[in-house]
Amino acid sequence: MKNTFKKKQELSQDQKAKTFWSWFEKNQNKYLFLSDVDEEEKENLLNIFLEELQKFNEHLYFEIGGHPDDEKVELIISAEGNTDFFPAVEDLTAYAPSLKNWEIIAFKPPMGKGFKMEFHGIKFDPETIIYVPLHSENNPNSIGINVCYPDFEESEKEVYLTGTFLMLDTILGEKSSALDIDYLNVIKTPEDIAEYNFSHLSDIAEFVDEKKNT
Repeated sequence: MKNTFKKKQELSQDQKAKTFWSWFEKNQNKYLFLSDVDEEEKENLLNIFLEELQKFNEHLYFEIGGHPDDEKVELIISAEGNTDFFPAVEDLTAYAPSLKNWEIIAFKPPMGKGFKMEFHGIKFDPETIIYVPLHSENNPNSIGINVCYPDFEESEKEVYLTGTFLMLDTILGEKSSALDIDYLNVIKTPEDIAEYNFSHLSDIAEFVDEKKNT
């Protein structure tokens, strides 16, 4: 007698989203107090979460946190700025359940000013770093900037670019940083910078809002 086997049916994206949120609802309490567990257990829980999340889409990531005094813990679903997977973030969060202890957020939100960071040994401070707006004759409403660093070296361009994108993610939020800025370059601060119409990177949100609303 010939045996026949049914091919395992691939889940649709809707089904995958529902499966993920069903898992999260059952396991949510494990993630409410991550700061209270030891590092080994915390890492294990985060790895399990990422594994479950990437069953929906392997290019998605997450952050769990928020202010200790907030009533709800934030769960941020992110594509790490990769616009190809922004629809996946929106699709997944559209299916998110309403949970008493959680605020579920699509994309890293803007965090504003007042921070400094270090990346690969280079310090980044938006309050002191300047940018020069660029103008396109073909598309005057587009947003392009040169971000200037006095110690910039071409050999470290990728580090400066990544550090700049990380700052913009924090200031503007993941979605605006990826979609609103059409062109970005990092350069050595020109010697005649005083002759340029420059601003500090900490004020980039105002510039983006102004360009988008003209």
